[in-house]
Amino acid sequence: MNNRQHLHSSVSRWLPAGAAGGLLAAVVAAGVISGNGGDETSASSTTVTASVATPVSTEPVETISPEDQIVTESTDVAIQKTALDRSLTEGVVGDDVRAVQERLTELGFDAGPIDGIFGSLTEQAVWAFEKLVMGVPRSDATGRVTAEMWDRMQDPIAIQPRRPTGGLADHTEIYLPEQVMIVFHGDRPALVAHISTGELAVGADGFTPWYDNAAEYCETVTIDTDDNGNILEEAIEKAICGRSYTPPGVFEAYKTIQGRRESRLGGMYDPIYINQGIAIHGALNVPLEPASHGCIRVSQYLGANLQSMLDIGDRVLIWDGVTEPEQQSEEAMKMRWDYPDPNATTTTSTSTTTSTTTTTTTVVPQATVAPTTTPTATTSTTTVPSTTTTSTVPATTTTTSDDPSDDD
Repeated sequence: MNNRQHLHSSVSRWLPAGAAGGLLAAVVAAGVISGNGGDETSASSTTVTASVATPVSTEPVETISPEDQIVTESTDVAIQKTALDRSLTEGVVGDDVRAVQERLTELGFDAGPIDGIFGSLTEQAVWAFEKLVMGVPRSDATGRVTAEMWDRMQDPIAIQPRRPTGGLADHTEIYLPEQVMIVFHGDRPALVAHISTGELAVGADGFTPWYDNAAEYCETVTIDTDDNGNILEEAIEKAICGRSYTPPGVFEAYKTIQGRRESRLGGMYDPIYINQGIAIHGALNVPLEPASHGCIRVSQYLGANLQSMLDIGDRVLIWDGVTEPEQQSEEAMKMRWDYPDPNATTTTSTSTTTSTTTTTTTVVPQATVAPTTTPTATTSTTTVPSTTTTSTVPATTTTTSDDPSDDD
């Protein structure tokens, strides 16, 4: 099934027939207009474009509370559990690590290659399991597999969506307080991942909107594509400030770009856009705490796979832990755009050229004329002008790095 066929199927399950048909027509028109031509179809940056993201606010048919989301299914077959005789943490290796990786993968938590090596990808999968299944507060997650956790991991666990579709549609759910994302195919978890989003800044009363309290950041960014994903002829450097805010609500995936993009929010790998400039994307740095400028970070490894798991038109629901996604206001669902840094100092960038001067002096030995009739020697000195050689060293060129701090 191609993206357009899947879009019609996915949208028609969520909307009345007339509305679904209208939205599909808009998407098809957008695809014809864009043509997917020019630089957007280059090997380094391929863009698939649909209509501009529009927040969707529809009352759910069925809801499942966070407390009821994790179910231990009954079974007539006795479960043969194994015991863990040591705690597992990043850096250890062994068959017990491989067993944990296999079980996490079965449950939908992608722990990276199943190789018996407890690396950062396995640690992130364990973080997600701790927070979602074990109920550990995000700040208390350890990334350590204890004997107790391994025992729980072997239970017949089922992870349900908070917005089930009856198995009729794919969608993604993002839980900001837990910093966890789940991609559901039908109502089954195809991927459960640890994420890092904008900072959590709920007011002390627990109800003040996040966008009024989101932490401010100020930095100089390099932008090589515009807000529609089109590559600029020349990269732009700007000193900006912004709010680290990930809007909650109901949205739809509307565009993908392959490769790395330098946006006003920062560097992004393989972004899937869901709300104006907000995207789910791969990143080099996905810490335990919220750290992005507003996007939803996953590991670069997962980011490269996500575009095959989400289709254009798939619904994305984001919980803030205070208000249900469908009940968020239009203002709350808006991305907070950046603004010029008022404290930035305008300077002229000048390349530095270093000149090295080497002076070579030739000295002729003193010549002595043999005496004739006078006892006094006549001495003559010949001076050769010094030769000066100058060589110029070209200015050094600085290129953009993949430093984790460049992530959005």
